[in-house]
Amino acid sequence: VREISAKDALVYNILIMAPTAVYVYGVWAMLLFPGVHLPTTALIAMALSIVQGLFYAYMSAILPRTGGDYVWVSRFLHPALGFTMNFFLFNVLMAVAGSYIPWFTQYAMNPLLNYLGMEDMAAFVVTNEFMFGFAVVYYIVIALTMIWGVKISRVLFWGFFLGAIIGFLVYASVLLSAGPATFEANFNSKFGLDLGELVTQALDMGMPSTFLIGATLAGTMFTILNFLGFNSSVYISGEIKNVRRAQLYSIIGAVVLFGVLTWAVYQVTYMGYGAENLAALSYLLGTDQYPLDFEPFFHVLLQVFNPSPLVYTIVVVGWSLMVLGAIYVYVFTCVRLLFAWAFDRVVPTWFAEVNARTGAPVNAVITSAIIAIIFQALWLFTPLLNYFAFIVLGWGIMAAVASLTGFAVARRSDLLEAAPEFAKAKVGSVPVVAVLAFASLLISIFMAYVGTIPAVVGEIVPEYVAFLVGLYILGFVIYYASYAYHKSKGIPLDMVFKQLPPE
Repeated sequence: VREISAKDALVYNILIMAPTAVYVYGVWAMLLFPGVHLPTTALIAMALSIVQGLFYAYMSAILPRTGGDYVWVSRFLHPALGFTMNFFLFNVLMAVAGSYIPWFTQYAMNPLLNYLGMEDMAAFVVTNEFMFGFAVVYYIVIALTMIWGVKISRVLFWGFFLGAIIGFLVYASVLLSAGPATFEANFNSKFGLDLGELVTQALDMGMPSTFLIGATLAGTMFTILNFLGFNSSVYISGEIKNVRRAQLYSIIGAVVLFGVLTWAVYQVTYMGYGAENLAALSYLLGTDQYPLDFEPFFHVLLQVFNPSPLVYTIVVVGWSLMVLGAIYVYVFTCVRLLFAWAFDRVVPTWFAEVNARTGAPVNAVITSAIIAIIFQALWLFTPLLNYFAFIVLGWGIMAAVASLTGFAVARRSDLLEAAPEFAKAKVGSVPVVAVLAFASLLISIFMAYVGTIPAVVGEIVPEYVAFLVGLYILGFVIYYASYAYHKSKGIPLDMVFKQLPPE
């Protein structure tokens, strides 16, 4: 049932990218790349994402199927490769969802409760036991809302998005009405420190005194990470109204809006705190000279201005809705991936059964929620999910493989003829989709390279690389185990992939 509009899909893509996550990522970028000019990184990352986004929009306009690039790769390259790439994505989304629960408690609930004077409660919410209990409850709520049908999810998409935007607007109003001079005076008074001396100390220790082109280009790599997921509406194509045209709007629109929002967050933050002040605090964070007992994340630092409890609560709750919204859409996406695998019989078709009244794939929803809870336990109580350090490398490989399908599709005149006019366009005699596929391939290779840079991933740990390779191997093992099982039953699984699934 196609119940998701182009605007819904646009908001869904933005939530996947996690707007205002840059309150945290910006600090890490300044820590890793001293001299970076953050607003510029947003513009560069947006430009690169638009190019790759066009490829995914054109492909989805030509092949609008639930499962997105899983369908493209499995039909035009090889079924095992398609499943393996998608299996990697499923695991990454579950792992990142697990990391975001601690974000919610440690970077939102804890500072807010401390600000409101509830120190004991603030200490309790960052315990592993509370985080796991909260995660279990939240994943159950996610499952229940998804079982009720897409209409409920659409409302939640907009609620999460608008809540995050309202939080940012209040955040911006506080910063723009105060400014660096007020921040410095309040900072010195609140913590008994001299911010000017901290800046001088950071400069003496090696922090650049000006913005650097090299650091900005390197820092763009970090911002690009925040843009990952802008194309996720391809995985829900079967549920989007007028999908062939909607994808261009929802993908490119999401990239542009997210890019503008990220630029605005960085610009407002510089104007309110002072770029040099932020750079110094972030630089010192990586040393033993850091003077505060909390990280200088943008929304946490807002307390220096002594906003009213209501104002600070709105800002932190808005940021929290971004975090919770990202988790929601990660699970929503995983449900669709599991459904697509089941539709192709790679996993039991039981997962593809839908409720007759709501149209929801109930079994896939419940299973995804259970898997998410398992991943949360692994994240909190074992070191296993630390092995996902090379997510960006794996993501780049996955996107590169998907890009290769564009060359195969460009040779299918029957598919191009059925596509919207914009998707039929050519550059000379070469279909635009092939040109975009080549550009996307180059960007994907660049992303994979970014995923190996020591400043981003730290030390190259052989065990972590082996884990990444192991995920891909496990995907192949699952596919060929399913292939062997179906063959023993007289069902040629490879024949399923000889034809495209229905729109």
